[in-house]
Amino acid sequence: MRFAHLSDTHLGFRQYGIYERETDFYRAFERVVSKIIEERPDFVIHSGDMFDSPKPPPRAIWVAHRALSRLKEKNIPVYAITGNHDMLFRRGAMPPQMLLRDAGVRLLSEEEPFVVHKGIFIGGVPYFSGHSSESLKEILSMLSEKSKAYRKSIVMIHQGIDRYLPKGYELLEKDIPKGFSYYAMGHIHSRIKERFGKGMLVYPGSTELWSANEYDDYRSRGKGFTLVDMSRGEPDAQHIDVPLEREIIRKRIKGDAEKALAALEREISVMPQKPLLYLEVADSAYERSALHELINSRLSSLVIGMRTSFVSSLKETVSGSISRELSIPQMDDILREMLGDRKKADFASMLYKTLSSGNVEKAVEGAERFYRGMK
Repeated sequence: MRFAHLSDTHLGFRQYGIYERETDFYRAFERVVSKIIEERPDFVIHSGDMFDSPKPPPRAIWVAHRALSRLKEKNIPVYAITGNHDMLFRRGAMPPQMLLRDAGVRLLSEEEPFVVHKGIFIGGVPYFSGHSSESLKEILSMLSEKSKAYRKSIVMIHQGIDRYLPKGYELLEKDIPKGFSYYAMGHIHSRIKERFGKGMLVYPGSTELWSANEYDDYRSRGKGFTLVDMSRGEPDAQHIDVPLEREIIRKRIKGDAEKALAALEREISVMPQKPLLYLEVADSAYERSALHELINSRLSSLVIGMRTSFVSSLKETVSGSISRELSIPQMDDILREMLGDRKKADFASMLYKTLSSGNVEKAVEGAERFYRGMK
């Protein structure tokens, strides 16, 4: 028995407002589905953030429906959960995955938290924010008890764990039941695969680069999905690479900026598609405005988007001094220091972010969850 595990496809995401980047996410999803069909697994699981928004653009739903219908034609069912991006925090709200029922998607939720596929228990937990951790732990405990009647079990969880996300986690590693065969994780966009309890814990990573922070993991571990063989005593999980169609480049230039930019221009000009470029400029003799003009004249027509940052190396300009990276306090850290309680700080952070973006409904739903958890 084999299955494919993917997550964090973020369909509908228009990175930096660039239309081509939205299309890149659709193409990555379609290429992953094509590769899954080649592997012919028994079923597929998607552990959250299929869409980038709970109200995705029509094209995102159309792309998902068309691609997943190809799996249905091959008799490959899909089991899914909602992540924080594709969940509308409002009582009675319908997540967009519900529109994919006739494409073969079965959404696991608090109302239907598990299914059994040919003797394999498959449990699923939708995303819970940090201040609702008690409710999350209760559902995980219930699923753990239910799964004991089955020799092989899978649990889908869309959460950040303290071990891998120390500053923004929603779930403590110690609070995860240890009895499942396979932990199908989502939310963290890096690829992670480790033994956990009696089984394997796997984050398959995102299928495209959602942010610049994913660059190093992409270069070292790739993007795609995870193929899992459950026919043996313990799951055999292998990451399957599905290369991105568009190059994502990160470069650091230093010293003679004009010479470095000319070399970068030559490198980019022969690429089959315009890349997305992250450019870091260090210790240039140019004035900032002149350097901006030079960069734009050399590269702007060759890329679909460019993010430029300027840095200075104190280690080289101040003799004998110790170089160190300056850290700017983040809002979450400030709130935790002020309130002295992680749950209250997470709640305050949620209110700040949702109300700042004008999402009053999400703020009200989060407040209701928080106060229910305090009772």
